Amino acid sequence: MATDPRDAIWNEAHHLQYNVSYTEDLETALLARWVWLDSITKITVAISSGGAALTGLVFWKNSDYTFLWPLFTSVSALLAIVSKELSVAQRLKVHATSVSTLASLRADIDSLIIRMKINAGFSIADFEEKLLALRERYKIDMAEFPYDLLLTERLRVKTQQKLDASRSGK
Repeated sequence: MATDPRDAIWNEAHHLQYNVSYTEDLETALLARWVWLDSITKITVAISSGGAALTGLVFWKNSDYTFLWPLFTSVSALLAIVSKELSVAQRLKVHATSVSTLASLRADIDSLIIRMKINAGFSIADFEEKLLALRERYKIDMAEFPYDLLLTERLRVKTQQKLDASRSGK
């Protein structure tokens, strides 16, 4: 029994929609992690450098806490160095751009699916061409998906579970 080409286009469109949604959610989670790291670094550096004299005096007055100030300033300096070496600002920009690009791609896929629902007898050639163009956009976006040290297997699983739960209506 031959498969209707429209069914194949439907299946591939939904498969692409799932993959794009997963990647978008993963990028969003990574962006949140980098924003958190950037914020913590900036706050720590601001506290240690801006209030250095005052905070130092507070710590030095109480001899039980004298070890804290050198420790705190060392950690702050280390965070500033790590932030610079990890190119946090660049990673924020890359992930923010990726989230935006993937959201646009997902919206275009959603529009294609809506058009197929409205016109069940859609042109196979026309919609095949549109679907393949969307797949090419996704391929290009994935090629720009950089290695990220904050991307863990746990984050991948959590993101996929969240996406699966949202699709099943839970």
